[in-house]
Order: sequence, then C-alpha cells, then structure tokens
Amino acid sequence: MLIPVSPGGHLTQSVFLAEKLKGYDLTFVTAYSAKFRSPTKKWKFRFVINPDRYLLKFMVLIFQSLWILLRENPKVIVSTGSNIPIPFFIIGKLMGKKLIYIESFSRVKTPSLSGRILYRFSDLFFVQWETMKKSYPNAIYAGRLA
Repeated sequence: MLIPVSPGGHLTQSVFLAEKLKGYDLTFVTAYSAKFRSPTKKWKFRFVINPDRYLLKFMVLIFQSLWILLRENPKVIVSTGSNIPIPFFIIGKLMGKKLIYIESFSRVKTPSLSGRILYRFSDLFFVQWETMKKSYPNAIYAGRLA
C-alpha cells in the first residue's frame, strides 16, 4: 500500500491510520523537510519534491510519481492529502490501482482543493466530519482517524 501525503499534519494523520493497518506492507511518500522526523522505522519512506503550487515543481513530481508507482507497484493508494497525492492518484487510476482518499480532519465545512480534485478519481472517499457530506454526497462518513 502506498501512502502519498504532504508533510506535517497530513503525514501525522496518515501515521494514525497506518497504526491501525497492521499486516500491510506500507510505503509513505512525502516531501523531505528540515523538520522531518521519521515517525517510526516500521515503514518505508520515499521522498519527492514538494510542488507548493508551482507548475515546474509539479511537473517534476509527476515524473517522480510515475517512477515510484512503477517501482513499488502498489495495489492500493491511500492519502489524506494535500498536493503530493494528486499525480499519484491520476497515474494510479490509469494503472488500475484502488484509490482511497480521506479528507483532512481540519476540513469541517469547506472542501480542500485536493479533496475536490481527487473526489472524482477515488474509489472510496472518506470524510471525518458529517457536515462534509454536503460537499461530497457520495463520501463515506467514518469519523476521526485519531
């Protein structure tokens, strides 16, 4: 299972999820930053560029995503967001991967940009607040990750 996420809160939420996914081979994909501290030695980490909404960096991320997807060949891609998972989901969809997106816990009333984009591609889309069902009518309300 591949978990592409932006560093910070998205990574933290994904680690909470990973703790509950015992028995799966998990690989996190995130951007390395000076603040990065590996939450554990249990999982593999792959590092990519953080596009920060810059087109050139996003183009680099597309090629990095393709390379990682070909190398790791996951059956499932799971993410809590932000910008890093977008190319992984689009390429993953073309490769026939199962895509699961979990809208960020911080999104109580308004959808995130990545959530609005990836809602169309996801096989399963979860929200952590029932109020978000208004924005994502086909989403599954699952409560909080942590």
